[in-house]
Formats: sequence, structure tokens, C-alpha cells
Amino acid sequence: MSKRTRGIDFHVYLNEEENKILENLCKRLKVNRSVLIRALILGKRLVEAPPVDYKQFIIELRRVGTNLNQLTAKANSIGYIDADECKNVLNEVRKLESDIAKYFKSGKEADREWL
Repeated sequence: MSKRTRGIDFHVYLNEEENKILENLCKRLKVNRSVLIRALILGKRLVEAPPVDYKQFIIELRRVGTNLNQLTAKANSIGYIDADECKNVLNEVRKLESDIAKYFKSGKEADREWL
């Protein structure tokens, strides 16, 4: 059984709106109230956890980057660029750009001013 490292119990009264804001912050940061309040007291920079879609965007960007690297390596080795392959990679880039733009325009990331 471990001993508590913090021995001071702290209570604060909030109204409904303040409590709602606090709960929303905790949910968005994926931390409990104690962790959030200690971070604020210590002046730590609060950063919201990235959205679930973020990982998929990164995977897609890496995949497109790999395709571009392969395409340029092939172009350097044989002395010319395959136009069809270039078009395919360009279409992938455009689709990914469109997906990212739709995500950020959808409002999913709109409520981040407090960070």
C-alpha cells in the first residue's frame, strides 16, 4: 500500500456553468480534475490530445511520402519520370489534402481557443 505524496485536501465550490467547463476540459484533455488543477497551478501548458483521425492522417502522409521517395529514386536511376505514377501520387496528395481540409472545416477542431 503506497502513501499519499500530497497531504493537503482542497475543496472549491463551483456553479453549474463553471463545473460544466471544468468537466469539458477534463474530458478534452483526458485527465481527471486533480491532474488538471495541479497542471494549471504549476503553469504547465495544456494541450488537447490529438483526435483519433490524427493518427490516420499521419499514416496516410507517410504512405504518400514513401510513394514520392520511390518515384524520385526510380526517376533518378532510369533518367525519366513515369507520368502515370506521378499522376497517381498527385491524386493521393490531393485526396489527403481534401480530407484534412474537410476535417478541420467540419467544426471538430473549432472549439480550441482556450489552449
